[in-house]
Amino acid sequence: MARPFPLENASFRALLLVLAGVPIGFVYIWRTLVLPLALGVVPGDLSENYLAAAARIAAGQDPYDLCAIQACGGNASGGFVPLPLAGAQYVTPPPVAWMLQPLVHQAAAVQLIVVIAVLQLSLAVFVVATLRALHVRSWQMVSLLVLVTISFEPVAANFDEGQVNLVLLGLSGIWLLGWVAGDRWWGGVALGAAVAVKLLQGPLGLLLIWGRRWRMVIGAGAAGLALWLLAVPQYLPEYLLKVAPVLSAGTGLFENHSPGGTVARLFDPATFLGADRDSPPAARVITLVISIAVLVVTFWVLRRPALNRSARALEASAMVAAGPLIASYSWGTHLVLLLLPMLVLIEWSVRNRRWAVLAAVSSGWLLIGPAHKYFQTLLLSGYPNVTVLRLMAELGVIGVSAIWIASLVAVRSARSADRSDAAHEDSADREQHDRAREHDPVTQVG
Repeated sequence: MARPFPLENASFRALLLVLAGVPIGFVYIWRTLVLPLALGVVPGDLSENYLAAAARIAAGQDPYDLCAIQACGGNASGGFVPLPLAGAQYVTPPPVAWMLQPLVHQAAAVQLIVVIAVLQLSLAVFVVATLRALHVRSWQMVSLLVLVTISFEPVAANFDEGQVNLVLLGLSGIWLLGWVAGDRWWGGVALGAAVAVKLLQGPLGLLLIWGRRWRMVIGAGAAGLALWLLAVPQYLPEYLLKVAPVLSAGTGLFENHSPGGTVARLFDPATFLGADRDSPPAARVITLVISIAVLVVTFWVLRRPALNRSARALEASAMVAAGPLIASYSWGTHLVLLLLPMLVLIEWSVRNRRWAVLAAVSSGWLLIGPAHKYFQTLLLSGYPNVTVLRLMAELGVIGVSAIWIASLVAVRSARSADRSDAAHEDSADREQHDRAREHDPVTQVG
């Protein structure tokens, strides 16, 4: 007689969750709430980028410092060298800075409290919306997904830097809820608002069109356009025509977790530490080819829209997971958006006992979080072996790829299971019909 697997015991699982949950919960509260309030320091990105741009808008000035973004001074030889995301400058669409204007003249303590509250609320909205979308009712599964969320390193990093990505995460949870329920216009509104705030989730528009979710498409377009037209629209052309093209060039800086970063670092090793942050033309072409290939493979696996909630959630996870691989740059704080596919895949793999998918997601979580954090620690401590550091810089890209591949495997497995179930149901229906014919007097006489 085979010995029972320990995790099949509900009491043992509960014990593990308690033992893990207490320290994880304590560290999360300490790092994202107690410590920031105790220090009273406004996060760097918030004060140097967002609030600085908000102050310029409030004063009737241009929020974009193009000379900081595009390096007006050129290089030593007089050439033009764009410096994407170098230093303190605002490189986000106008709505973020426009909405932060009321905080410009507030005390630092007020600014800090408001930002922490908004980020905490956004994370809570994401968790609640995702759990509802997945119909999770077991307290153990709820606890597991919450612990995975609050212990994911990019979550705390967004609090450390005061980034807006957690707001996008909350909106993505609302979009997921609308997506799995069908063609819900309010899900499209959430997605449109997220794209208007930051373009990271733009590729999800292709998923809406592919799935023929026309109400969501209209909702997304209306919300995004309304927000752009409301928030200092006179600066929008400047962002789209001058700032965004510089950002799309990518960078080989070690914090870039997209394939474009890997390619740039291979072509020009000087980009690794930022000595040269412009991607070579050949690297840009290869990055574009990789982006197109990721899109093609993703939609080839998806093929046709799913009919049930679980399969729709897997569709959403596949497209969200593809996002960092499509973009030319994906900062570590951007990768917080991968929580959506991770939670979807964890719930699906545990429920269906697909341990290979769970292992791939767990690997992605570890490589993006603890492994990359260890790499940063070595880098800041002056670790001398550049070869090791160069290799470790690619751990994030590998982690992102693992989550994307896990999403595609889950989609295919779910489709195969659905076809098997359908075939089984058809076979059972035929058998029932044959038995009915055998006992049908009319058929027997005929």
